[in-house]
Amino acid sequence: MSRLKPPKRPFSRKAQEAGAAATLIAVIALLIIFYLLFIPPSFRDQILEGNVTEEGAAAGVSVNETILKASPGTLSSISSEEIEHNIPSVVLYAKEESDVLGVLTAATVKSSIFGKKTASMYFTVEDPENTENILLSFVDKKMKGALIVKVNGNEVFNAEITKENPEPVRINSKFVVRGENKIELAAEKSGARFWRVNRHNLENLQVTGNVKDISQQMSRNIFIVSATEKSNVKRAVLRFTPECATGKAGKLNVLINQHSVYYSVPDCGGRIAIEFTPDVLREGENTIVFDSEKGNYLVDLIRITSELKEVLQPAYYFDITEETMEDVRDGKYNVMLTLTFTEGTEQKSGKININGRETSLFQRERTYSKNINDYIIEGNNAIKIVPETALEIVSLDVVKE
Repeated sequence: MSRLKPPKRPFSRKAQEAGAAATLIAVIALLIIFYLLFIPPSFRDQILEGNVTEEGAAAGVSVNETILKASPGTLSSISSEEIEHNIPSVVLYAKEESDVLGVLTAATVKSSIFGKKTASMYFTVEDPENTENILLSFVDKKMKGALIVKVNGNEVFNAEITKENPEPVRINSKFVVRGENKIELAAEKSGARFWRVNRHNLENLQVTGNVKDISQQMSRNIFIVSATEKSNVKRAVLRFTPECATGKAGKLNVLINQHSVYYSVPDCGGRIAIEFTPDVLREGENTIVFDSEKGNYLVDLIRITSELKEVLQPAYYFDITEETMEDVRDGKYNVMLTLTFTEGTEQKSGKININGRETSLFQRERTYSKNINDYIIEGNNAIKIVPETALEIVSLDVVKE
């Protein structure tokens, strides 16, 4: 007799409903987790802390709102109506020295019916314009007939020598060239007295000249003009006092960046003031040159003054709505001003003017941040930064947060 198997008991309806509910809860929890992972961190923190407004929760975005964003760049400070550049005193003079330009130990020249013998020597002139009183000197041990001297093919002497130590032969500067110069020596031809031998035995030949060193007749100095000065200068004046000997001083030439601003014989000992166009100045390095034609100068109390027009710092404008103003009064939000500077630890100082009210800036850090709730007004607002040191500002931000 076979044993009957008991019938399977069907799952209860309640158990099925409970399983479906658990699955739904798991799906919802998973969706919430993904939602929290992908929303902005600031808003997620507010949800987890239970501190989110209805508007923020509905929008699902950060409550931070940028009201103003600007890039001021470089702001420079000018604390006076003029800028002075003091230049060191300069001394200008020319030094003249006698110099040996060429030598030849000995030379014999002769001329007869049977032929002639000539000689040559050379001398060097580095600066013909500043080489004067060029002389050829020699000793003539045996003299007969005229001696002929040519410089670079130009005859400068043709006469008889009557004594062993004659006067030096003067060489005209117009025949002299820069670098090497050639002197040709010869005895005059016998002519009708064909039996005669004209001859000169020359020793210790030497060419000398007075060489003027003009390297100290010019002086060059450098002064620096900032970008702010260059963009705001309206009048430029050069002042100096030349000390010199009246009647012995030549013209004085003053150049700024290769532009001649003064060229005259000055009143020795007097104070000279010369106005020149500000266009001559350039941002950065500038040069001033004093150059004298002759004489000795002490140029003292040299000063370049830049008279400046009024420097206007830029203003940055932003609008505060009625809603934002109410939120600030209710303590829901703050309005923050943030300045971001370039890298560096140099001192940053100045004044920040917000709607006519000032606050100070004095720090070395790269970022400056301030709550400006008490400075803002409903409607149009203005911020102006007045630097006390040069400021390099990358960004200026006003944010509601």
